[in-house]
Amino acid sequence: MKELKITYTDTDNKKLPTYKDYNTSVWTIADALKVKTDDLTTSMPLISYDFPTMDESIMVWDSGALRNIHGLTVTFKGWYVMWSLVANKVDLTNKNIYTEWHNRNNVAYIGYWYSKDGVEWKFGGRLLNKSADLRPWEWSGGLVMREGKENIVDMFYTSVSGEPSESVVSVSSGKILADKDGVWFEGFDKTTEMFQADGVHYANINEDQYFDFRDPHPFINPNDGQVYCLFEGNVAGMRGSFSLTDKETGILPPNYSVDPGAKYGAAAIGIAKLKSSYADGDFSEWEMLPPLVTALGVNDQTERPHIVFKDGYTYLFTISHHSTYSGNLQGPDGVYGFVSKDGLFGNYKPMNSSGLVLGNHSSQPYGTYSHFVDMEGYVQSFIDTIPASGQDYQNPSEYRIGGTLAPTVKIELKEDRSFISEVLNYAQIFAQKKYLDNYTYDIRS
Repeated sequence: MKELKITYTDTDNKKLPTYKDYNTSVWTIADALKVKTDDLTTSMPLISYDFPTMDESIMVWDSGALRNIHGLTVTFKGWYVMWSLVANKVDLTNKNIYTEWHNRNNVAYIGYWYSKDGVEWKFGGRLLNKSADLRPWEWSGGLVMREGKENIVDMFYTSVSGEPSESVVSVSSGKILADKDGVWFEGFDKTTEMFQADGVHYANINEDQYFDFRDPHPFINPNDGQVYCLFEGNVAGMRGSFSLTDKETGILPPNYSVDPGAKYGAAAIGIAKLKSSYADGDFSEWEMLPPLVTALGVNDQTERPHIVFKDGYTYLFTISHHSTYSGNLQGPDGVYGFVSKDGLFGNYKPMNSSGLVLGNHSSQPYGTYSHFVDMEGYVQSFIDTIPASGQDYQNPSEYRIGGTLAPTVKIELKEDRSFISEVLNYAQIFAQKKYLDNYTYDIRS
């Protein structure tokens, strides 16, 4: 496969906005009114009721391939590697699968998988040692091969507790090892807290008891060579007290009235800049920046934000639920996207006019979730629930729980548009770079 390369751009010549002088972009109510479920160009393929599972002893949801800090999916010594949120099944007969599935986040931990072909996976077990857990739950993030340090990998994740409610963006580091028989890890015995909701740029629990603050996605910005981290957040301010202006509503149709419930939707795609030394693996100091995109009045959840740089465009992706739309707005579970022609800190417009990039078909509204788009447009997601017939999700005998990865699909990115073009194998990933033991790195300090 042709190796992708991420090149740096001279910001002085391009005169792109920087982290010091950008304006937050807005996903407006008018944009969201254009969301259309079941458009063939933006719909996930239907999942067969008899889909295969990766491992019958565990439940799997948010997942991601091992990548480097530039966003390229990598292999190590010929092995494909993947992390995932995992919960062990207590009842292997699956009689209680419905209860276990819906309570999975309360027992979640980060596991890992390895594969020779990127299709058939073997479960390797727990990634982080329990000694690394500062809180009982390990939630989503990303596994990144450290540049400049042989075999070092960093697991960026969300350290979460329920009572009292805490959600802290964190990182744990270790070493990846492999031989002809498989992959294993050493280290991952402690955690460094990176940052948490500040109540200034992003709502904290004092402002919003339902606040979201999680899902770190670190990367190097090719326009300035600096390390940044995306994350899910909420607009700072007291929940339900927001006033929606023309900026948030956009140009509305005649006689359209904004529902009073719209003010409870306050999602934000957040960003922070690393101030400490990436080369030394020091992730303790960050500068919180204003959100790149807000969805005030539209939606209350923009999970797993991530980024793709392609053909001079910056694509900002996030996932969201139909149930987190606000003010009577509607849209499917799936991946939503925003595009900038002016680099990371440019003005973002919703892709496909509405923001919807890839959503579930109305006949399988809970079919897949947690979509992640790689640098070549391959999209992974997990299977949630598939109906046997009809859409009676109140009757467990009418649907099958997933807890495994869905077929990978390919999307084409054409300026501000996207189109689904291929359906591939279940759980398939594609690598853009290969790492060996003696690989040398070159990174801008």
